[in-house]
Amino acid sequence: MRLSYRPFLLGSIALISACSKKNDTPGVPSGPVTQQEINNWVLDSMRYFYLWNDQLPANPNTSLETGTFFTSIKNTADRFSLLYNPLDPATYANDIRSKYGIDYSVISWPQRQEGVIGVIKLVVPGSYAAAAGLKRGSYFTRINETSLTAGNAATLSEQLRTTATGTITPATVTSGAITEGAPVLLQVSRVTENPVYASVLVSSSPRKTGYIFYNAFIDGYNNNLLDVFRNLKSQGITELIVDIRYNTGGSLAAAAMLTALIAPDVTEKSTFVQYSGNHHLGSRTLDFATALSVPENADPVPFSALASARLRLPRIFLLTGSQTVSAAELLVNNLKPYTNVIQIGETTVGKDKGAIIVKDMRSPRRIPWVIQPVTYRLSNASGNGNYTQGIVPQYMIDEMSRQPLLPPGDVNDPLVAKALAVINGGGRASVENTPVSRHYYDAGQQAAINSMVIIPR
Repeated sequence: MRLSYRPFLLGSIALISACSKKNDTPGVPSGPVTQQEINNWVLDSMRYFYLWNDQLPANPNTSLETGTFFTSIKNTADRFSLLYNPLDPATYANDIRSKYGIDYSVISWPQRQEGVIGVIKLVVPGSYAAAAGLKRGSYFTRINETSLTAGNAATLSEQLRTTATGTITPATVTSGAITEGAPVLLQVSRVTENPVYASVLVSSSPRKTGYIFYNAFIDGYNNNLLDVFRNLKSQGITELIVDIRYNTGGSLAAAAMLTALIAPDVTEKSTFVQYSGNHHLGSRTLDFATALSVPENADPVPFSALASARLRLPRIFLLTGSQTVSAAELLVNNLKPYTNVIQIGETTVGKDKGAIIVKDMRSPRRIPWVIQPVTYRLSNASGNGNYTQGIVPQYMIDEMSRQPLLPPGDVNDPLVAKALAVINGGGRASVENTPVSRHYYDAGQQAAINSMVIIPR
């Protein structure tokens, strides 16, 4: 998916760069930094910030390697807290989407002897993959020249994720016949592009309906998003479909802005998000004005600047997928107190937690490691959160039910078609779906796991 290359954290909502974690004991250690000193700093930080700090082990083994030690003290249900060393790229959380600019799934395909095929869901414009001719809807049959099977799809994909380069072998499907092409070399793509992949009018009757494919919350394009909404407003749309099926998050300021552009009856003092932590950190409330004032990587957009673009819709159609997470889940949940949310697609990831970033801020710094511990539970203005199992759509639809995949905004895409069917008063989509029996691997899942909502302090 990635619209920007983030080697430490994909899809993060970053309001601050770090929480200072200074040594509270008298004196400053001298001499070489020991493994025990590093691990004691990690443990001390977790005892203060960690949501489950009351469940940390009393006497953990501080002689372990740092990553192993961190894993040993985390809550067993915690999939999302991260620890990395900026001086050691091997400790970074990475994924195929951020490295190569592609997102794909491996699905069942009875017409092929091996029973599966790779389907490219997204290619980032400007990436090496795009220059090589790969695009949404392309098929492939091999990774690193090894034929894909149900048994090796995850292993081969993991090899692709953890190495500097790799290849996939594209294929065409014609009347059931599969023809392989020459292998395509994948290289690391550090690409930033406009997160609005598509903005179109998908229907004029009976109600004028707009569609936006929004793939990440990036503050550098907030003014572009404003222009998109102004254009839709000038066309007089009365319904809007926002496609976030691959969106793994980004800036909280961008999420607050998109929420305010859609919903009616939101003021700058309206609550955008509430969060609660352990007994050290307590509970907080963030209003729209405050959220907008702390963008991640651009100048703030004041709430007053949104007026000319706000649609104030009584209902919104959100298209979600199994990789929708972080700020994208916040959008789904936090719109609900203000407008009628009609969700179509697949259940979201279920990351209803937020984190802070903890660094050693002493000078000179002794501990190079950075911790991103789960710190807060998140809820919307009505106090509703607790979506650990994901946010479930009213209409469950697997986009792979129609092959080949269609471009964003195509009215025959199963998710878009269902939204239009509801808008038109029908209970059934206007396309015939051919169900796919199974997904064997989704490249975007690791990006979804790596992302986290970063909460300001």
